Amino acid sequence: MVTLPALRDAQFNRWESAADEWARLSTALDQGGSTAASTVAGPLLATGWAGADADAAFRQLEAQDTALRAAAQEACGVAPLVEAAVSELRSAQAVLTALLAEAAQGGLAVGDDGAVRARACEPAHSADAEHAARISADIAAVLVRASEADELLGDGVRRLAADSVRPGLDAMADAAADSAMVAALASVDASAIPKGGPQEVAAWWAGLSERDRRRYLAGCPEALGALDGLPAHVRDRANRLVLAAAEAGLGERLAAERAKLDAVTGGTRGAGVAFIQAVGDLETRLAAVRGLRASLDLIPDGKAAPPAYLLALSPDGDGTAVVALGDPDRARHTAVFVPGKGADLANVPRDVERMRALWSRTGSTDGDVAAIAWTGYDAPNTLQRALDPDYARTGAPKLGRFVDGLRAAHDATEPDHVTVIGHSYGSLVAGEAAKRGGLAADDIVAVGSPGMHVHNASQLGTAPGHVWVARAPGDPIPELGKATYTLPIAGVGPDDRAFGANRITTDGSHGHSEYWRTDHPDSLDNQAAIVKGEYDRVHLMWGTPPPGRE
Repeated sequence: MVTLPALRDAQFNRWESAADEWARLSTALDQGGSTAASTVAGPLLATGWAGADADAAFRQLEAQDTALRAAAQEACGVAPLVEAAVSELRSAQAVLTALLAEAAQGGLAVGDDGAVRARACEPAHSADAEHAARISADIAAVLVRASEADELLGDGVRRLAADSVRPGLDAMADAAADSAMVAALASVDASAIPKGGPQEVAAWWAGLSERDRRRYLAGCPEALGALDGLPAHVRDRANRLVLAAAEAGLGERLAAERAKLDAVTGGTRGAGVAFIQAVGDLETRLAAVRGLRASLDLIPDGKAAPPAYLLALSPDGDGTAVVALGDPDRARHTAVFVPGKGADLANVPRDVERMRALWSRTGSTDGDVAAIAWTGYDAPNTLQRALDPDYARTGAPKLGRFVDGLRAAHDATEPDHVTVIGHSYGSLVAGEAAKRGGLAADDIVAVGSPGMHVHNASQLGTAPGHVWVARAPGDPIPELGKATYTLPIAGVGPDDRAFGANRITTDGSHGHSEYWRTDHPDSLDNQAAIVKGEYDRVHLMWGTPPPGRE
């Protein structure tokens, strides 16, 4: 219970300084993972160290990286709790100060226990007694109010402590669960988060104080993670919490369904089939979430890699996710890869590997390139459904908004060259976005494209010479798509000379899925040269590339 002297004499500047220290600690912990990658993991990988000891060391680095991320989020939550408690306690202190002044003005004495009485040297009157009783009750109420604020602060901070991870959750999942508690106790207003375009989002974030940014990071990770226009490190931090919460939630649901299945007897065979189906579905979804988490590893499979940023995540249904390799806010060149049929959460690791291969072929060593796997739309999952253009029409605005968000969040002091690479049905999504002037890309690359719903490259909104096409021998999709996606002039696809795009060579690739082969990297090298704006290094079958370096 907060006492009258404690509330009356409290100096809250120390509390506020403590909140600032927790915020600085959170920032330092956030930076710990990238520091470990650059100063420990990177040099170790460069030595070629391999074997059981190396694997164990890299696993330990991964565990420490996860622990640092969880600690950073929990530390971030302390500051808003302290600030909310200080605000409430300051208000209570102001009320108490006013009550003490009122008592003194009325000739009443107030004891440290909160009791109010007439001064001994003055005669007692019934009006004084009533006045004293009312002030005494008001003081008791304000002390209760202060005690509740103090208790809530204590409970909240204890829940954020490192040794308070709840049973069944790992550190990251516990941090995700704690965000709801922080939002409630710190009165974080999620409704104030803008719902407009990326420029509005970027302006909103830029206009927030550091204190308010901490409050939203601590209390609203799911909302922040979905906002195009926010800095990549903010979205990554938020979405990793969403990922941890999704994994924990799916794990709990799977355990419950398995328990139901175990309890089924022969007399409820129909129910057993339903439980088997539910278990299978949850196992598939959980495997997809865990596969995504593995693709974000600091050191994937012992290979050198740029830091990964989880820019978007929805675990619902087939699931969507966006993963950037390298920081797109600071990269001078950014590739956005749009996969085609079958793109879903389970296949994100495949697409991340393609972008890791592309990033590697660019020769990036100083953070000048970011490669993004954008599975941000509901893709058709069968060839029959791929004949439906509505998936592309629905996905196109999302792609356009995402690229606009990259532009809005990018460091204004650095060049900003964006290449969108659409594979298969993904090229149709890119075409749908570009033909409406809704794709702010400098270069567009269509790989194994069935068509782009335009009959000429000039309709895609780029400068002349900035549309590129790849078709490998044995890839049937471009030919199959010419009857459906090349309208209004059927039979002229992006891979045809009449389309007006630069057709790049794909030596060594064959079929529909080998455009990112590292053992025959002609296609990969051409894409890398386009991404870096080194157009004179691109090998062409035909076309006229832009001059010089972008």
